[in-house]
Amino acid sequence: MTTVRGFLAQAARPAPGFPGRCPIQEVWTLGCHILQCSLAQLLASDAAEPLHPEDEARWRELVLRRHNGEPLAYLVGHTEFWSLPLKITPDVLVPRPETEILVERALSQTLARGDRCIDAGTGSGAIALALKKESPDAFVAACDRSPKALAVARANARTLGLEVAFWAGSWLDAIEAHSCTLIAANPPYIESADPCLDGDGLRYEPRDALDGGTDGLTAFAALIPGAVRALRPGGRLLVEHGYTQGPQLRMLFKQADFGDVATHNDYAGHPRVTEGIWHG
Repeated sequence: MTTVRGFLAQAARPAPGFPGRCPIQEVWTLGCHILQCSLAQLLASDAAEPLHPEDEARWRELVLRRHNGEPLAYLVGHTEFWSLPLKITPDVLVPRPETEILVERALSQTLARGDRCIDAGTGSGAIALALKKESPDAFVAACDRSPKALAVARANARTLGLEVAFWAGSWLDAIEAHSCTLIAANPPYIESADPCLDGDGLRYEPRDALDGGTDGLTAFAALIPGAVRALRPGGRLLVEHGYTQGPQLRMLFKQADFGDVATHNDYAGHPRVTEGIWHG
């Protein structure tokens, strides 16, 4: 019978049954998921500790699926964003570290009681929940047109004990005019013809949350005018976008009469978030 340590030793040196594109750290993560143990317990397992054949088969299956490009978060059912543990299913995008710059910029001005913040196209709820965690007195709401995504977001809010209002809707259609202090969104922005949509990872994620149309800007054509209608004077709009789209987004913001328009780099140094202030 294979032992836990024997399995880990095999996985550490790629061999038949252990594809080399699944890093050993991810093999560990998958093992903790299968065996329901901590990383410390996994790595300290006794040399003779047996690995049940069903657990071994399941572990090998997940390693192979990860090797084939399936996101780790889908395999284990969770990930972390802004230090929040989030349930993740294939019905939502996997939150990326670069999206944290959107949250950081949103929080660059204090959000207090009376402020109304909207996460448009919330997916897993990551942005809205991060905002609520850091600004508990502000009213935070989030929408998505996918009922399955909303179910994931609501489950995350319940688990975390964070009070966020959710509703089904397309972008800002249901928002009362001149009611919002802050609108944040991570819309689909990849061009439809970009081959990356069919590459590792992305091909497993919801296509309509990634595909931004022919030029990658379709969602922004709805978001920006919607924000003009929904924001209070002095309110802010922040959007995530592709690293080459900053100049186009700044132009669209300025054409809609947003002021103080700026693009901010993510933690890897790529232009990632554009924001502007609606002066009314």
